[in-house]
This record gives sequence, C-alpha cells and structure tokens, in this order.
Amino acid sequence: MQIFFWNSCGLGMSAKRVAVKKMILHHNIDICILLETKRRICTPSIVYAMWNDPNVKWHSVDSVKNAGGILVIWYEENFKVDNIECSGQWNAIFGSHVKTNFACAVIGVYAGCLVAERRVLWGKISSLQVAIAIPLFIVGDFYENLHGDRSSAYLNAVGSKDFHCFISHCNLVEYPLNGHRYTRFRGESMSHIDKALAALECHLQFPDLLYYVTPGACRITIGCF
Repeated sequence: MQIFFWNSCGLGMSAKRVAVKKMILHHNIDICILLETKRRICTPSIVYAMWNDPNVKWHSVDSVKNAGGILVIWYEENFKVDNIECSGQWNAIFGSHVKTNFACAVIGVYAGCLVAERRVLWGKISSLQVAIAIPLFIVGDFYENLHGDRSSAYLNAVGSKDFHCFISHCNLVEYPLNGHRYTRFRGESMSHIDKALAALECHLQFPDLLYYVTPGACRITIGCF
C-alpha cells in the first residue's frame, strides 16, 4: 500500500495540482492526503484534476477562514473504505487493504500551532483508537518535535512531552525518514515535524516499510507500505 501526503500550502495554483497528479501516476499511489488545502469547499473538479479515475473516492475537511483543510483521496479498488471520521485537525478513513484484507484506519493530521490545541488533538485520536480497536496509520504535519527533530537546540519541552506520551499511549512506532534528515525548512531552521506513525500490527503486516522525502522536493513525503 502506498500513501502520499503533502503539506500543499493551498491548492489554488494549477501547478500544484499538476504536481500532485504526476506524483500519483509515477508512484501508483493508493491513498493521497493533502494538508493545508486552504479550500473552504473541495469540489469534484479539483479532485479529478489531480486523480481522474472513476474508482477514486474522496473526503475533505474544509478550511476555516482560508486556513487549514485536509483532503483525503483513495483508489477504491486498492483500499475499501467502510467509514469516515473527521474533525478540524484530522481526517480519518476506516477500511481494508484489498490485496491483503488488512483492516486499518488511515489518518491525515494537520495539527494546530498551540500546545493546548495539539493536546486536545492527541486526546481525540487516543479515544478514537480505543473506540475502533483496529491498527492505525497516522501521517501528516504534527507541528511538534521530539529530541533530534530540529537543527537548533530549542525544543518545546511541554509540547514534546505531550507528543511523546501520545505516541507511547497509542503504541505507535515512528518510521525512520529516508532521503533527508528534515522535512521543513524555514531560513536557517530545519525540523522534522512531518511524520509517519503506525501501530506495531501494521509493521508486521507490511514489513518492507519506507518513509522518505523525494529528491528536490523536501516538503513532499511519501510513505510506501
């Protein structure tokens, strides 16, 4: 199963939609998660401009005042969706990988910039995990760093502790990043806040997991499971 996720910083430009289309075709993507769409309404024309196939389904969390927004698109012949849950900072599809019949949830996260917002988010996903009782794949922009995630020595100790407790409580394993040490670049500051996490069952089911940044496009990340 292959999952592509990207913090798009808005899908208004046609060049970005073309870039997504090329990525989907080149890597035979099963699930595409686009973060920070900045679209209050994601229309079929926008979706099909990126993935024009009759077997494609999609669900969006719309932006608020031109901020945020998460669009999840999937190829139904490869991933069969049974249910969808979402909130302002996450969009989750529940179903099964058709080839292996492996049931799981795939969640796209675009976390808020405040520690208090992220603490609420971690609590909601933790509760969701207990309620659904199936393994989780969680990918996206977590807006949080753990030790070694930044080029500078600064680390928000409270937020980092909350995030670490969330990962531990949900028994998630972070995939090592290939292709580059960091995923976000702002001036001289570099960080690794775009992450891919999953339950141990997912690792056992798909032992050849890879998570990497594509050459020349460090803000684009692809998880190949």
